[in-house]
Amino acid sequence: MSEQAERRAELAMALVPVALVVLTLLLLVEPRVAPAVVNERLALVIDAATMLVAVAVAGLAWVHYQEGPDPAALVRASAFLVLAALNASVVLATIAGVGSAFGLTLDHPGQLPLWAGILARGVAAALLVAAGVTALRRRLTGRIPAALFVGLPALLVTGAIVVAAAFQPLLPILLDSEAIARLQADPGAPMLAAGGPPLVALQVAIGIGFLAAAALAYRVWRRDRRETDAFLTIGLVVAAFSQVHFAIHPGTYTTLVTTGDLLRVAFYALLLIAIAVESRGDVRALRRANEELVHLREADLARATAEERARLAREIHDGMSQELWYARLKQGRLLQGVDLSADARGLASEVATAIESALAEARQAIMALRPAEGTTFTQVLERYVEDFADRFGIPADCVCDPALERLPARAQAEVLRIVQEALNNARKHADATRVHVEAMAGASELRLTIADNGRGFNVDQPTTGYGLRSMRERAALIGATIQIESQSQGGTRVVVELPSPAGA
Repeated sequence: MSEQAERRAELAMALVPVALVVLTLLLLVEPRVAPAVVNERLALVIDAATMLVAVAVAGLAWVHYQEGPDPAALVRASAFLVLAALNASVVLATIAGVGSAFGLTLDHPGQLPLWAGILARGVAAALLVAAGVTALRRRLTGRIPAALFVGLPALLVTGAIVVAAAFQPLLPILLDSEAIARLQADPGAPMLAAGGPPLVALQVAIGIGFLAAAALAYRVWRRDRRETDAFLTIGLVVAAFSQVHFAIHPGTYTTLVTTGDLLRVAFYALLLIAIAVESRGDVRALRRANEELVHLREADLARATAEERARLAREIHDGMSQELWYARLKQGRLLQGVDLSADARGLASEVATAIESALAEARQAIMALRPAEGTTFTQVLERYVEDFADRFGIPADCVCDPALERLPARAQAEVLRIVQEALNNARKHADATRVHVEAMAGASELRLTIADNGRGFNVDQPTTGYGLRSMRERAALIGATIQIESQSQGGTRVVVELPSPAGA
């Protein structure tokens, strides 16, 4: 979480309680501000929407527990599943048209909706407090199976509501007949005094529970600095004030929409924002993890390439080079100790030349495979061209752009082999007297050119040699294109175009 985002979160957590206190006082002192309106359709939409959000939050918390495991997420999932069960029971009763039988409508208001809301929200508040404590301790006590822990409170609350529905006349009175008559006569009037001390005390107690959960969430945010915890803190403060508003007007009936309901909507809206923020954070974390995996893969490939090149260099140095030196030594002794005919001496001289050439190529191969420690790729390429000129007496120069250093290790290795093959072709087949190697970075590509002034050849005529095909295959391996331009007695140009390295 950035410093600017932290400042915004701190400001929001300071201003939201102040705004809610002002709104609550306004409801208490200003009679023209109605705490409730009659709108059955809107009430149903609110209950359905909050049910869906509660289910979504519970599901996401369960996934986090499974992936984490995050014990606080497990407790939080249980809390929101309780709230989802409460909203689902109201929605189902309303859609089924049996709201009057359960005292849900303003025409037949009963005690059951009041007790159901107090029970479910009280249990949810207690679970959210437990979730905050668990988040601070980073552990969950007990050995209850996770699925049972999540679903059991919701099942118990739902069972309690069903049992209470069967014994509605025996439920303790929270809103007496006089208060109910007053509510039916003027649904928009404040009901704080008419609700009675027990109802007000219960709603305030639940509000205190939500405030305690908000304080714990704030402590978790101060420790971990996650945006999700900041939104949860603000949302729980809003939920606490929604309980205070339910105490001002206990309109838990399906035909009424109160300020407590609106604050409840705000609470769930903040939860949705928290989900969106968390999802965005997860996507960013996944992107960063993928980028790290790419870097690790490239580093591992570079390491493996370097190890393999070092192994091949050792094999050439300790094997083929030693055998060639031995053959050269024996060839020299043979020329000194035996009387040979002119033809035999000519053949022996050709063998000595071939051995010298093989030794030079072996030395170049070792240099390409295993450059000196601390040298850059540009230095390796320049030294390779310089050594080619010294070994074979063919003037050669090299001009390299520093952008070559940004090529991946695999691309550097293939570029060096392409240059090696092109120089060998210039020496063996073109009878060139000068070679020029140049690597320059453009806007979107890096162009490597190896040009000689040799006798050239017809590029349209098929060749049986392996060199040109090898260069094309190496270019294809690193996503490069290669063009060969040549004409009789006009020299040859090998042009390799690679995608521009990052940062070039």
